Amino acid sequence: MFFQNYAQNIDSINDTIKTEQDSIIRKKKKEPRIDDLIDYSASDSIIFLRSANKLYLYKNAQISYKDVELKADYIELDLEKNEVYATGILDSLKKIIGKPIFKQGSEEFESEKIIYNFKTEKGLIKGVFSKQSGGYLHSETTKKLPTNEICVKNGKYTTCNLEHPHFYIALTKAKVIPDDKIVSGPAYLVIEDIPLYVVGIPFGFFPNTKSRKSGVLIPTYGEEKRRGFYLRNGGWYFGISDYFDLSIRGDIYSKGTWQANVRSRYKKRYKFSGNVDVSYSDLVVSEPGLSDYMKTKQYKVLWRHSQDPKASPNSNFSANVNLGSSSYDKYSSNNNAAYLKNTTQSSVHYDKTFPGTPFNFSANFNHSQNSIDSIVNLTLPEMTFNMKRIFPFKVKNNAGKTKWFEKIGISYSSNLKNTVSVKDTSLFSHKTLDEFKYGIVHKVPVSTSFKLLKYFTVSPSLNYTERWYFTYLNKYINEADTTLVTDTLNGFNRVFDYSYNAALNTQIYGMYQFKKSFVKAIRHRITPSVTLSYRPDFSNEKWGYYKKDPLDSTKTYSVYSNGIYSAPGSGKSGLVNFNVANNIEMKIKSKKDTVTGTKKIVLIENLSFSTSYNMLADSLRWSKIRISGRTKLFKRLDINYSANLDPYILKSDSTGNMVNYNRFEWT
Repeated sequence: MFFQNYAQNIDSINDTIKTEQDSIIRKKKKEPRIDDLIDYSASDSIIFLRSANKLYLYKNAQISYKDVELKADYIELDLEKNEVYATGILDSLKKIIGKPIFKQGSEEFESEKIIYNFKTEKGLIKGVFSKQSGGYLHSETTKKLPTNEICVKNGKYTTCNLEHPHFYIALTKAKVIPDDKIVSGPAYLVIEDIPLYVVGIPFGFFPNTKSRKSGVLIPTYGEEKRRGFYLRNGGWYFGISDYFDLSIRGDIYSKGTWQANVRSRYKKRYKFSGNVDVSYSDLVVSEPGLSDYMKTKQYKVLWRHSQDPKASPNSNFSANVNLGSSSYDKYSSNNNAAYLKNTTQSSVHYDKTFPGTPFNFSANFNHSQNSIDSIVNLTLPEMTFNMKRIFPFKVKNNAGKTKWFEKIGISYSSNLKNTVSVKDTSLFSHKTLDEFKYGIVHKVPVSTSFKLLKYFTVSPSLNYTERWYFTYLNKYINEADTTLVTDTLNGFNRVFDYSYNAALNTQIYGMYQFKKSFVKAIRHRITPSVTLSYRPDFSNEKWGYYKKDPLDSTKTYSVYSNGIYSAPGSGKSGLVNFNVANNIEMKIKSKKDTVTGTKKIVLIENLSFSTSYNMLADSLRWSKIRISGRTKLFKRLDINYSANLDPYILKSDSTGNMVNYNRFEWT
């Protein structure tokens, strides 16, 4: 404030003198040179020279005037000219430190020297280094205009953040428009201080805004052993909108390889976001005549998409696609992690639930690829439609006892799948279409449960499966050369099978209590169960699923063995499964439990005995008796044990193999 008042007093005295000297010609009174407060500081010293009307600030000096802020180790303020001069100082190593840093609004830059006029808002700057949107700008001589635009002479534009960049675009002259763009005259590429005039342009345009703007993407340079010297990632950026952008980039190598890349990002708030990256390369490795020489074309497609949970609570769509040539990551990728991977996987997923109904739907695309054998596995698509379990016979608002038939539950699921496994080189060939395996499967399980004689639970069920196939096999002997021929014929076929199951189980409890003992009681729980299951023999000729083998009439083959969901099993089955599970617990006294005064200890968590009996088998009807158990000691040590007991005699046959004979071991 003192400095401002003093300056205003000087102005008043000068005006009075001039008026007295010339009473005829009246000059217009000067406007105040400084019309706002100046804040200034310095860590070393501040000197005001009254005779010259100048202020000198030393070490960590700072001046603030309106929206202008200037920092440097040496600042000189001339009130007569309304100018400020700033520069750095030499340290003991003869290195310049404390270089001027000029800031006005959102613009900030570092320089070697600066002269700035507060009144005209013009400035002359030497050795500018400033960070622009997407890069860095160096300039030998710079003029600042009142509009905050900057005129540059002998400038450098680069993405390298070093004071002396390894590469840059040399600008003979340019204009920087804040928060808009950088426009230049003739420009050319410089790498390691070597000018490449052949890589030049008559004018240039670079984006200079925090928002998305179109402009040049500066390439990087280097050298690879396999592909030679290169320029990478040079191209053009299209700032299309706040929701979508696009970049086109290119790579070129001295040994002949070139690559083109198109990349796009998109995002809509509370809706979705993602990116797409497509690359194509003409790869040349080594040199003609050498053993490791290779020339091939490669491609890569990357797609990432995610949906915001707020967009649709009842549906979701996501994608994670990584598809390309098997050798792309090995030769054309600059990602070390991708180079080491042998497999790539992709998935596209959509699912939808239908509120108020038991139905839901999902669709998937899956891809996996092995770079070692170049095999590509595609599932294109796989769709699933499900119905949760419903009780169609249940009476609504039934106040009485639930009837047994009201507990009958039905669910449904269907699956459509289309898959293929081929070499990546033949992926888009017509032959690949013929190798797809496809079909539809429907599954309808029906089940219920009810009490029998109060203590037993009966759980019967029926499982029905139906497959829809569009091809089938036919085998025959070629009479010309007596060879076996397998034809794949087209035609719609319904292939179904079914099975019945019924389970009966109960629980038996035994308790022994101790009087006047540390052990209060031991409880033994036994859970016996018997399950009956039946499946017909679907290899019977009446079903039409199996035919006799032309080479051996005693054998059969399934005409749907090439089906994606296989074929119904051969041989009838009538199994009775027996299982007895045991659990033993002990209750002891415990002072830690202040409520009951006891603590429960599990002695045996589970000890099971199980076997099965096939009523329809012609021999060896009993299966092995399996014993398994599980318990825990000291709350930390888990113990699992199991054993198998074979009820039949085991002997070696004529070939020396051990086989069972239809005679019990214990008879």
